Amino acid sequence: MQPDDQVRIINALDTLVKDFTGLDIKSLKGRPELRLRVGKYRVLFIEDKDNQLYVIAAIGSRGDVYK
Repeated sequence: MQPDDQVRIINALDTLVKDFTGLDIKSLKGRPELRLRVGKYRVLFIEDKDNQLYVIAAIGSRGDVYK
């Protein structure tokens, strides 16, 4: 992964923690994860509302992360 893409993903995760209203987040059909789109990459995560945290399940390119 390119350093520019790494920075964009880290910034998106920081935004997720602070204020996620402007992010492209969708729930996945048949899976417990949510999807955060960051350019050509996807971050799959689970939101734990009871403990107020996000668990990152996978980070990868759009075609590979869902496999």
